[in-house]
Amino acid sequence: MAASPPADPNFDPDRLRAIRSALARKAYETDEVRIADPDLTGAEWLVASPRGVFAVGDGAARLAIHGWFFGICRDGDALYLFENCGLRDRWSGLGRLLKLRIAEGQLGAPQVLAKGLDGNCHQVRMIDGLVCLVDTANQAVLRFNPAGRPIDNRQLFPHADIQDSSGAYLHINSIARIGGRLAVLLHNGKARPARPSEIAWLDDDWRVTERMPLEGHACHDLATDPAGRTWYCASMSGEIASLDGTRLTIDTERMTRGIAFSRDRMAVGVSTFGPREARDGLRGTLVVLGPDLFPRERIELDGPPTDLIAL
Repeated sequence: MAASPPADPNFDPDRLRAIRSALARKAYETDEVRIADPDLTGAEWLVASPRGVFAVGDGAARLAIHGWFFGICRDGDALYLFENCGLRDRWSGLGRLLKLRIAEGQLGAPQVLAKGLDGNCHQVRMIDGLVCLVDTANQAVLRFNPAGRPIDNRQLFPHADIQDSSGAYLHINSIARIGGRLAVLLHNGKARPARPSEIAWLDDDWRVTERMPLEGHACHDLATDPAGRTWYCASMSGEIASLDGTRLTIDTERMTRGIAFSRDRMAVGVSTFGPREARDGLRGTLVVLGPDLFPRERIELDGPPTDLIAL
């Protein structure tokens, strides 16, 4: 795979952002899904970011889909993504849920399943046969059938202002079914004084039954490896950690975000932390670990990872 060419350092970043914003809004209005390169030949991972979705393999990354993406998941040959077409304007209500097909190593059959979503939604996961989208700002999970028909809105916690520092705003960013139990990750980054992130365990009626503190702050992701261990990104320490107490330092200077597993390898996203309005100007790295959990590859990306999957 050929690497994406670097951005021109002499190009005015504000002008570039204005162009990206106009193209994203046009795509939203016309229901266009902006596939940059449908060929996934040689790709082992797909990485979502504010600079698009990257296909990564053979030590290189290339742009597969244009846009600002938070969530990505695969279910069979179906690929689901959350795209924020409002870019840095989180209040624009220009979020949308997308579906594509992966067939014979090619991306195709793009569909817009839902529009008018909050631009700060995060992960999308297939749980119990339904597409579950974490509506972060509204502290809820939106559920759709695979064709995009809305099923319900699971309000997990009361509404709270996103600037609330009392602990009422939790910044839910991840969802998973772990050992038969539903779980969401509470980032808790707005709380003052600072408090660790938590896992909220839910019953089958989506009611919170337990809140379990994690060993980390501003954490992301819940992912289970082939051996059955559940991992999360202890983001601000540059580590990943499992619920059995195992901790691995991935980067000593940058944050971790995004975990995925293939049969014998793990991939972790790494990037510099920055304010939301500047994240489309940040770069990132995909760190690939071998079966011994030691890094084997560090692949540079033109955007900071937000979520990732193995192909």
